[in-house]
Amino acid sequence: TRGRADWREQLDIGVERATIAQGPGVPAWTRLQGPNQWPAALPDLKPALLGWQAKATDVAIRLLKAFALSLDQPEDAFDAIYRGEPNHRMKIVRYPGRDTTGDDQGVGAHKDGGFLTLLLQDENRGLQVEYDGSWVDVDPIPRTLVVNIGELLELASNGYLRATVHRVVTPPAGIERISVPFFFSARLDATVPLLDLPEELAAEARGPASDPDNPLFRNVGTNVLKSRLRSHPDVARRHYADLLEKASAAS
Repeated sequence: TRGRADWREQLDIGVERATIAQGPGVPAWTRLQGPNQWPAALPDLKPALLGWQAKATDVAIRLLKAFALSLDQPEDAFDAIYRGEPNHRMKIVRYPGRDTTGDDQGVGAHKDGGFLTLLLQDENRGLQVEYDGSWVDVDPIPRTLVVNIGELLELASNGYLRATVHRVVTPPAGIERISVPFFFSARLDATVPLLDLPEELAAEARGPASDPDNPLFRNVGTNVLKSRLRSHPDVARRHYADLLEKASAAS
C-alpha cells in the first residue's frame, strides 16, 4: 500500500458467478468475474462464507438506503446500479505478530472502493481511522460490525460523504489478529451517478478527493480493476500482464 509492503495473509472470496466470455471489444474489467476457487479440504467453507455474504448484503442494502435518505434522496436512489448483480467481496485476513514481520504496517493507509465495508474484528486491536490528521484506534466491541464509507458514496455525493481512510497496525509479538471485511459495491457494468443534493448539503460537498496515484472513476468495473492492478502486483503480473504492458506503453 502506497509503495510499502503490507504484512498480512488473506483469503479473498468474490461473487460466485460464471466467467464472462472474452473477445474483441469486451471491457477488461469483465475478467474480474468468475467462480471462486474453493479449497477441497474445507468443504464447510463455501456454504459458511456464501451464507455470511448473503446476510451481510442484506445489512449493507439497509444501510445504503439509510444513507440515501440522509442525503434527502429516495431510499432507492442507488438501486439501479446494484440491483440484480451487486458486486461484493469479502476477505478473511490474518495479521501476524510483530516478531515475524518486517515492520508495523499490517496494511497501509487506504480507502475502500465500494459503497460500504462491514468489518468483523476479533478481540485484538490494530484498526485505526484518520480523523483531523491523527490516527484514532477503533477498539473491538463484541457482537458489532465496523462500517466504513467507500469511494462510491464519495463520488455519488460529490465529496459530501468522505470515504474512510484507515490502516491496520501489526499486532504485538506473539499475537495474531483476524478480521473479516465485507465490501459491498455496485454492479461492475454500472456508472456511479452524481446525486442532486439539497442546497444546504451541496454547499458542504468538497468534491471527491483528488489523488494522482489513485484516481477515482465513475465506471465501477474500471475502478475495481484499477484497485486490483495497484494493490496486488503479483496477481497483476500473473493474470493481467497484457494490461500492464498497455498501461506502460500509454505512459
